[in-house]
Amino acid sequence: MAPLLSELPAELLHLIVGYLPNKGIKALRLTCRTLCNAAQLRLDRVFLSANPLNIAVFRAVADSDTYRHGVKEIVWDDARLEKPPPRNIYRDEAEEIEDPQWEDDQDHEWFIHEMRWNKEYIPYRKGGVGPRSAPEDPRLAPHLANELPPRVCWQYYQNILQQQEDVINFNKDAEALWYGLKRFPALERITLTPAAHGWLWAPVYETPMIRAFPKGFNYPIPRGWTNGRHVWSGTPARPWEDPEVRATYRGFGIITRALTEYPEHQISELVIDVNYLETGLNCRVFEEPSAEYYDFGTILQRPGFRRLDLALYVRGEEHTGWRCYRSRLLSRALANAHDLEHFSLHTNVSPDAATDTTNYSGGDPRAGWVPLRIIVPVESWHSLRHFGLSGFHVDKDDLIELLELMPAIHSLFLGHLYFVDNGGCFRELLDDMRDKLDWRARDPAARPTISISVPTDYQQIGHAVWVDKEVAEFMYGEGPNPWLRSGRGSIVTPHGVIRDAFLPGAEWSTWPFDD
Repeated sequence: MAPLLSELPAELLHLIVGYLPNKGIKALRLTCRTLCNAAQLRLDRVFLSANPLNIAVFRAVADSDTYRHGVKEIVWDDARLEKPPPRNIYRDEAEEIEDPQWEDDQDHEWFIHEMRWNKEYIPYRKGGVGPRSAPEDPRLAPHLANELPPRVCWQYYQNILQQQEDVINFNKDAEALWYGLKRFPALERITLTPAAHGWLWAPVYETPMIRAFPKGFNYPIPRGWTNGRHVWSGTPARPWEDPEVRATYRGFGIITRALTEYPEHQISELVIDVNYLETGLNCRVFEEPSAEYYDFGTILQRPGFRRLDLALYVRGEEHTGWRCYRSRLLSRALANAHDLEHFSLHTNVSPDAATDTTNYSGGDPRAGWVPLRIIVPVESWHSLRHFGLSGFHVDKDDLIELLELMPAIHSLFLGHLYFVDNGGCFRELLDDMRDKLDWRARDPAARPTISISVPTDYQQIGHAVWVDKEVAEFMYGEGPNPWLRSGRGSIVTPHGVIRDAFLPGAEWSTWPFDD
C-alpha cells in the first residue's frame, strides 16, 4: 500500500506542496494537523481596496509573524463600486422582471440593465468566429449554472456598496496601507489597478472580496478612473486640479503620499496596471506641478528605485499638442530615476484617422507628434534592462534612435504603435532594427528578447495579435519579415497568435481556417 502523504519525508512533502496553488494547499491543510503544519501557504502578495474584507485580510497577514515576512507586493484595487445614476433611464427593462418586492426600489432598473449587459457581452468577449475565436473561459461555467436572482444580487450589492462608503469616509484603506508599509519587511512593489474585477466572473485579481462573492453573483463591474465604465469612449482627460478628477484617482494620491511621508519603506517598484482597459492615470497630472506630481517624483528619485510601469489616459491630448508631454514634467521626474532597470509606458491613444496625429488640426500632419526623447530620458538610465512602449504615435527613425541608446537592454516590448505620416511602418522598423542595431551580432544569450503586439482586425479590449516568434526568426534567424511589403503594417496571415489579456494562458490562431 502506498504510504500516506503525511508519512512522506519532509523534504519530499515540501517539494510536492511547492507545485500546488494556494487553493490546493488550503484544502490539504484541512485534512490533518500534520499536513496543516507542514504545508504553509505562499503569501507574497496582499490586496487592498475600499472593502472591509480586503482590509481585514490585509491586516491579518500584517499581524502574522508566519506570513508577513514573505509579502513582496501590495495590489491596490482602485475600482470602486458604482452608485446608481441619479435618474432612472432603464425602467422598461426592469418592468420585464415581475417581482413585487422590487416595487418600492428606485435604483434596481439600472442594476438590471447592468446585469443584462454583462450576460450579453460574454459571447462578444470571444472575438472572432470559429478557430479565430477565444476558447471557452472555464471560470464561467460554475456561475452560469448557479445564477442568482436579480433581487438577491441587488441586495448583496447594496450591502458591499455601503461597506465601501464606510471605508472611504473613515479612510480605513489608507490607514491599512500605512500599517502594511511598516509590517512587511520584504515589501518591494505596489501595484495600482482599476482592472481587478476584469469581466463578469473572470477577475484579473482574485481579491478576498471577489473570492467571497456568492456563486452566480452578477453585478455592475467596477472600473474606476476616467472612461473605466465604458468599453470605448472619447471622453477627454479633464484637468488634474479638478477635485472630482483627484477623487477619481484616490488610490494614486493615497499611495504616493504614503510613500513620500514614510521614507523608511523599501518600495522599489511601482506598477500601474490597466490590463489594456481604455483607461489609465490622467496624463494631465504632468501638465502643471501638484502635490501628487511632487510625491510621484520623490518616489522615483529614491536610490534603488528600479521599476516603473506607467499607464496614462491621454484621450483628447492629440488636439492640444500633447501638453502633458511638452511640459517636460514627466521627463524630469523620470530622469531622476537613475537606478531604473525596467520601464514601461502605455497609453490609450486613439488610432482613429479622425483624431490621430496624421490629422492634427495645426495643418502640418506631423505637428502633433512628440519625439520620444522629449518623454523618455533614456540617457539617464544606465542600468535599463527592459523597455516597453505601447499605445503611441511614433516615427520609425525616432524610435530607432532611442533604441540605439539602450545598449544593455535584455527585453523590449512594442505594442499598438501607430506610425505618423512619412514615419515608416512596422516592416521598415523591423528592417532597421535588424540592420542598424547590433543585436543580431551578439552572442545568442545576450540578444534582447523582442515582443510585439498589434490590434486584431476586430475590436475587443484585451485582444491583440502577438508576433514574438516570427519577429525572433526574422531578427536573429533566417525567417521573413512578418509584415507585408505594402499595406502599412498588415500582418501576413497565418503569422502570429491572438491572446486575451483577460484570459491568461490562452492563445489561438489568426488563420481563419483549420489546418
